[in-house]
Amino acid sequence: MTEINIEPKKRSGWGWIVVLLILLVIGWLLYKYMFEVQEGNPETTGTPTTGMVLPVAPVFFTT
Repeated sequence: MTEINIEPKKRSGWGWIVVLLILLVIGWLLYKYMFEVQEGNPETTGTPTTGMVLPVAPVFFTT
């Protein structure tokens, strides 16, 4: 009987390139969302219009 040599398929690198591109797009979108100032929304830009007022400590000893 004859021997049949079966060679495994060689995989191309395209799958890893596509995964890397998808991860880069997701990272870029997260960067844009998290670190850039969003214009027009007063809750996320500038100083707050109202805030917590800290009480002044009473002075017990005067010199």
